[in-house]
Amino acid sequence: MKFKQLLNKIAVLKENAPEHTYGGGLFIGDPQNQTKGSALTDKGTFNIKLPHSLDAINAMLYGFSTREYIDPDGILAVVKQKLNHFGFDFAYKSSLQDGSNVFELVQYGSPQLGVYGQNPYDDVNQTGFSKGDGIKEKLGHSLSLVVTVTKQPNFLKKVTMVIAPSADSSLESGAACGCQH
Repeated sequence: MKFKQLLNKIAVLKENAPEHTYGGGLFIGDPQNQTKGSALTDKGTFNIKLPHSLDAINAMLYGFSTREYIDPDGILAVVKQKLNHFGFDFAYKSSLQDGSNVFELVQYGSPQLGVYGQNPYDDVNQTGFSKGDGIKEKLGHSLSLVVTVTKQPNFLKKVTMVIAPSADSSLESGAACGCQH
């Protein structure tokens, strides 16, 4: 096929068009709307109280899950960086194992310490500092990143990732924080 024939088959050729991935992008709203998105709204994927936010993030994870990898640890490092854009983080200490790997998520905190602080209306001498994962306070439950690694017949590894609800987090109030106090 000649280049001119190819151009005739393409209806609209957009300069710098994004690559299509399964699961779509992370834009929340109507892309045809003239006003587009605004930083002054709460419709971003960082607001996990909105039901479509986790769906959009899981759609992104699905895009990573449609491929096979030689080194699944490399793609997990990329996913960790992508989740940091939404305020999520997790402790990643060792190589992924075949089968299910579960990582506790925190939002806007450290994976080692969690989210800690004080309500300005509470007396810190009576209640102490609150501690949690930054997620349970918003949703009523914690979240985990579930990564399933499956070895394929072609010796590559299929990595399936999804954010799923979890019962509790090890970062709940009252848990040892690891501090020297």
